[in-house]
Amino acid sequence: MKISIDRSINVISIVAMTYFAIPKLLGMPQSIAGFEQFEKAIHVDADFFRMVTGISELGLAALLLVFAIGKHRIIGKMAFSMLLMVMLTALGMEFFARPKPVPMLVAIALVLSFFSVYRLQSIKSNPKIAQV
Repeated sequence: MKISIDRSINVISIVAMTYFAIPKLLGMPQSIAGFEQFEKAIHVDADFFRMVTGISELGLAALLLVFAIGKHRIIGKMAFSMLLMVMLTALGMEFFARPKPVPMLVAIALVLSFFSVYRLQSIKSNPKIAQV
């Protein structure tokens, strides 16, 4: 049961990061509008910030995939620590840089943060994950 929960969290995390990276990288209108809100609040070029965020999210999805396939403890710790940092940053951006937080994005960030903490604990306590 625990293995299927861990695998499900891995898959959900990979899919979510990819799902949110693609519109940013393709310059979808909703993504552009969201980053223009951030530009006004944090004074960073919206297009640059959007592209860096999209590349980071896609890179994180790739790192999560490498962990899901290879099961290396250090990669897993890095991947889920990065996911936690990205989600905490996303929450900060929602509450402090947007005029009005988007409830669905807040909920997704909270769930992925919870998943990150859970997976970091499970990686730490699972002796079957390689120490490489």
